[in-house]
Amino acid sequence: MLNFAPTNFETDGEEAVAYMRYSSNNQTEKSIERQRLDISTYALVHNIKVVKEYVDEACTGTNDRRDGFQNLINDVRANPTWRKILISDMSRFSRLFLDFSKYYAELEDRDIELISVTENYDKSPEGRLALGITTVFNDFYSRNLAKHTFSGLRLKANQTQHCGGVPPLGYKLTHDGKLIIEEEEAKIVKLIFDLYEANYSYTKMANELNDRGYTSKNGKPFTKNSFFSILTQEKYIGTYIWNKAREKNNSGRRNSHKHKPTEKQIIIYDAIPAIISKEQFDKVQAMIASRKNGTASSKCRYFYLLAGINKMKCAECGANLVGNIQRSHGKKYMQYVCPNSRGGTCSVRGVRADHLNKFVVNAVVKDIYEREDLADIFNSVDDKEEITRLKNKLFGLEKASKNILQALRQCASSELTDELKQISEEKKIVKDEIDKLSEEQIKMTANNRKEICKDIAKTMIKSESLEVKQYLAYVIDSIVVSNDDIELSLNIA
Repeated sequence: MLNFAPTNFETDGEEAVAYMRYSSNNQTEKSIERQRLDISTYALVHNIKVVKEYVDEACTGTNDRRDGFQNLINDVRANPTWRKILISDMSRFSRLFLDFSKYYAELEDRDIELISVTENYDKSPEGRLALGITTVFNDFYSRNLAKHTFSGLRLKANQTQHCGGVPPLGYKLTHDGKLIIEEEEAKIVKLIFDLYEANYSYTKMANELNDRGYTSKNGKPFTKNSFFSILTQEKYIGTYIWNKAREKNNSGRRNSHKHKPTEKQIIIYDAIPAIISKEQFDKVQAMIASRKNGTASSKCRYFYLLAGINKMKCAECGANLVGNIQRSHGKKYMQYVCPNSRGGTCSVRGVRADHLNKFVVNAVVKDIYEREDLADIFNSVDDKEEITRLKNKLFGLEKASKNILQALRQCASSELTDELKQISEEKKIVKDEIDKLSEEQIKMTANNRKEICKDIAKTMIKSESLEVKQYLAYVIDSIVVSNDDIELSLNIA
């Protein structure tokens, strides 16, 4: 957090800036007030004018991933007019010895002085020795505190209590620290797994969820980086795991994708209410592994209507067909191919995706067209669900607008202004869609039955919605592809 207000004790002396930080452990905003008073008093006594403040609230000093701190360092590198940084004590700047040494050396190279207003370190060898000892002790204090904290967390983990931080999406905490299902969020978790299982890319998943008006646990829109931790979270199948992630490295960073040996973890099965079935969870993990190795069709940027439903088989080897891009005469063609054909172990060639999509959808719609009760079904359907989805999307856009307006009140930004304008335009489009759907709907008759079914087929072929893909997965029994023939079997009553 940045606070551009000057201190309460202004002078006309040498310019400096102030950096203040408090951690969330046994400290509050009042700690900032105390630090500001210490710095202001020092500035007044030494005839220093504090022209800018950098503040980090509830941020640990054991890493450098702090907004205020990084803003300070960026300004240091921009050759500022001020040449001094005032802090309450050296632990506010950093508690990690290596980080402190690195940034302190950079300040010295740029002729910027870091001054602790409550400690006295001069430039003499003795002063430097004292500073070095202090930073080592600050590092030791943090690591020793972490050791005692770890023991307490282990005790909580053995009792399957939540060990700090925000609960995963889909869960909330009871008064005694146990995880229970938060029903509305659990719907989002289930949809995320369904979308991934339907071969959606992370980007398309984010777009779909945001279009429905859903937000992440912290109330922000989903991005392509929102999903890996959700899709690999074993709590969703009821498994409690603690102490899984590797320790932080010497830079205070942790690779959450790397795990400790299982003997160092606490693992308790069926300890949490499950949101996802183990069968679906295991299938998604296999898909993630496949995508990581570059073998899954979902790794590409293109949407394949029939891929991922596990109903397309190779007539020769029985493998599931996957999506692939074929280039010919400067053009790109989407295909469904047998993965074994690439290695030469299968002779079945690919089939154009647009041709197979059209063939399958037309067959499905033809079967629908012949239903005797089709008109009754069509005329009984309304757009309430679609209107609800659009209203949810509108709610999400309204929330995003409020967040941007709040940010603009704190700091003007042309990027935020452009984003607000774009959201306003999107809100108008969504409102128009809601109004259009709220009007009287077309009824199916003997005269327009054929045209409506054609429109349904066109919509299904172009659609990238989860519902269409799930419907096709349900009604298709099998698609067997050979070089000379396509055998389609439907499961429509």
